[in-house]
Amino acid sequence: MISDNNIISLEQAKKSRQRFTRSLEYELIASLALQQYSTANGANFEALLSIPLSERIPSLISEYGLKRMHRLIKLVLIEFCYSITLPKSKKLTETKTSVVACDLILVADEDQLSMEDLIVFFELARNGRYGKFKSLLTHYTIMEKLEQFRQERYETYVCIKEQKEAEVRLLGPTERISPEPTPIKKLFEDGKVIPFKKIS
Repeated sequence: MISDNNIISLEQAKKSRQRFTRSLEYELIASLALQQYSTANGANFEALLSIPLSERIPSLISEYGLKRMHRLIKLVLIEFCYSITLPKSKKLTETKTSVVACDLILVADEDQLSMEDLIVFFELARNGRYGKFKSLLTHYTIMEKLEQFRQERYETYVCIKEQKEAEVRLLGPTERISPEPTPIKKLFEDGKVIPFKKIS
């Protein structure tokens, strides 16, 4: 016997195939990330690089586990994929989404990326900052655009590092504890050096 509950109208079928809309929660998270970590010209890499290492993806994997972080990155990726105005057949499948999420974890480990890095990247990519997704959204096109983001981030890191090194050079040489070679015993006696803790 066939139950009436198994039959749906054409109107209901059309509704069930409606285009995915991004969740309100993700929209809120993405807008907050953009406010804090982007400028009118793109990503604010100085702010992104100032995120403590303990709050970046490799540390979060150690704290919360690989499966949990993979699921979180996959959710962010799904939100991004469905925000691109292409037919579903031209986007990543469930399996390909999982594979890209794995690659994003590997990249995050190489560059010490944070979740904020990924969210800002995806929002900028969605807005065409790294070129349009013309006819297909693939693993390759996502990683290619991420490479551009990573290159910009690396260049900013090098600039910040060089700037800090220049500031240290301006301070001049630091004064030595002792002006000339001195026996270690004498330094300990003078109290200028903190002795090592005795291991019992």
